[in-house]
Amino acid sequence: MYRSSRRAILKGMTALATVPLLSFGEASKLFGQARQGVRGARGAAAPVSTKSELILLGTQGGPNVNLVRGETASVVMAGGQPYLMDCGYGTLRALIQAGIRFADVSNIFVSHLHDDHTADIAALLSHKWTGGNTNPLPATVHGPFGTKAMVEGAIAFFKGNTEIRMVDEGRTVRPEAVFSGNDLSAPTVTQIFKDERVMVQAVENAHFPDRAKARMPYRSLAYRFNTPDRSIVFSGDTAVSTGLIELAKGADILVCETMTLGARAQFGAVSQNAESIGRHVIETHVSTEEVGRMASEAKVKTVVLYHLLPGSNSQRAPVADDVYISEVKKFFSGEVIVGRDQLRI
Repeated sequence: MYRSSRRAILKGMTALATVPLLSFGEASKLFGQARQGVRGARGAAAPVSTKSELILLGTQGGPNVNLVRGETASVVMAGGQPYLMDCGYGTLRALIQAGIRFADVSNIFVSHLHDDHTADIAALLSHKWTGGNTNPLPATVHGPFGTKAMVEGAIAFFKGNTEIRMVDEGRTVRPEAVFSGNDLSAPTVTQIFKDERVMVQAVENAHFPDRAKARMPYRSLAYRFNTPDRSIVFSGDTAVSTGLIELAKGADILVCETMTLGARAQFGAVSQNAESIGRHVIETHVSTEEVGRMASEAKVKTVVLYHLLPGSNSQRAPVADDVYISEVKKFFSGEVIVGRDQLRI
């Protein structure tokens, strides 16, 4: 037995000795594939789909971290290219789970700068830069005032990582040369981006009360992605918004944040203090019934609910999908879908 095993080991070692060593470039390519979740494929590559696809990556209303739903993030696939909408905690892992190479994400759109919509920005950019490739693809983060500064802050956050790898790995491309932020202003419906696959419009929504906007330059946006086959609107976080209704007119899909009537009542019980979290939630988010009214007025075809409250963070049993759907359908006759992480539409 021992002789047989020894003979097999020696045979294996001899075979390994005949395997050619990888060049630095080949090793870097393999390292990058492992880092970026690239899967090997046999035969010819699959043709790029001409149909758009909506992929929900994170659907929990937040800021809340739990093991069932990630924080807010979605992808619109158009012409085989991913366009990332918001980037809350868990987005990086959710992209890999969805089979999307984060190296291919070149345009990120953020609705506003709350952390449950931006927490993975630094992680995404740093991993795109590290990635195993010394020539990372550019990426732009589009969003309201403060987005440019946020990207600069993200790059500063991983400065140590950058400087170590530039010395130790011979990198020459600095993150600030390929990553940038683009501050947007859209008081009315405005085209803010266009390429050969998609045209994107934005408008300021009603997430921040006027009394808050009087004391700060920050704003919150809703977005509409117009692809050759359909239109997809993201509400972002918002109260009832005439701008959002205008943006969503005739859209195929309205992806809208919401809270159940029960959740609204719970927050209302603790909302007496003008500066309280409870009052913020009541004043700056929409209930299921309000979603139904806005969707009906905009004449959208389908409503997809995300940024759910309570979502999967309830102290009691999870709220059934039928609760969300029935409350929206009091005022909206079209299709209503309760979002789940990794749901594809």
